[in-house]
Amino acid sequence: MGYVRTGGMSTAARRRRRRTALVLTAMVLVLAGVFAYAGAYYQGWLPGSEEAAQTTSSPTETDAGLQPEDVVVNVYNASGVPGLAGRTAEAVTARGFEVGSVDNDPENETIEHSADIRHGESGEEAALLLQQEVPGAELVADEREGPEIDLVLGDAFEELPELPSDDSEATAEPED
Repeated sequence: MGYVRTGGMSTAARRRRRRTALVLTAMVLVLAGVFAYAGAYYQGWLPGSEEAAQTTSSPTETDAGLQPEDVVVNVYNASGVPGLAGRTAEAVTARGFEVGSVDNDPENETIEHSADIRHGESGEEAALLLQQEVPGAELVADEREGPEIDLVLGDAFEELPELPSDDSEATAEPED
């Protein structure tokens, strides 16, 4: 009897059981952490998760009932080109939108890209509808109340292309 056992288990068996318990506990904790992180990200509790939620919406998700004549657009010039807001307001009106005010940008911001479409929460669908008509325009959410939106023209803005008129179809037909 040169070897004495304590507690009915060998030392190797106790180590194996302890190691298994630690590994399983660690795996459960890691899995719980992954689920907690995913839930927090999905709920928007983490920094950067709100941007991801905003980028998932696309212009094709606009409400089928919203028409251009239901949208009031203020056209503001933030570029140095005189008369640009007036010409753009006429082009926006030709596309069926209602134009509210036409002026220089009241916020006096410098916009180097094409244009910004400023909107509040209730004007997001209207902004998406206008964005389809204004190439290169970026949506900018602000704290405004109501559905009215602002189209702010930047330095890189190029005038909106003219809409094809019905007269061009008539002249394209051959005459006898």
